[in-house]
Amino acid sequence: MGIESYKDYTVRGFAKQMGDGSFEAFGTVQKDHLVLEASEPLGYYPTFDRAVAAGIAWAKAWVEDQR
Repeated sequence: MGIESYKDYTVRGFAKQMGDGSFEAFGTVQKDHLVLEASEPLGYYPTFDRAVAAGIAWAKAWVEDQR
């Protein structure tokens, strides 16, 4: 899991390892310890780090869309 602060929100990226060795990405957005939004699966990535980065990127985009 990766966690970053972004414009008064906490954004998180998650990676779930799949049976074939790839990683499925997810993201969440929190504010004041409350989860505001959680993604559906975002796709499959060859590494843990790339999947986490995709989750964080999704969460940052969600924040931008709310402004």
